[in-house]
Amino acid sequence: MTFEPVIGLEVHAQLKTTTKIFCGCSTVFGNPPNTHICPVCLGMPGVLPVLNKMVVTYAAKMALAIHCTLSRVSRFARKNYFYPDLPKGYQISQYEEPLAQKGFIEIETDGQSKR
Repeated sequence: MTFEPVIGLEVHAQLKTTTKIFCGCSTVFGNPPNTHICPVCLGMPGVLPVLNKMVVTYAAKMALAIHCTLSRVSRFARKNYFYPDLPKGYQISQYEEPLAQKGFIEIETDGQSKR
């Protein structure tokens, strides 16, 4: 039996928005820790996140720039984790129905264009 190694990348980008993705807290860098937080950030009972429309706009523009296919339907889901630096106990993910997928970046190497 032979195996073929497959290597993937998970790439994160910081979008230039003035507020966070799911609340109105500032994204200004450099302030003391725990100054840009609210009940939504902390996952307090009874609070609900509200999606920042600019995040969706910027993410869609980035997706198109790297040749992704945009989805008609996108879903956010909570993934439960127990980490000391994650007080709310979950992360919000788009694993099942992401905003976009199957993109690529072309890179010139050895005189050839590769994806």
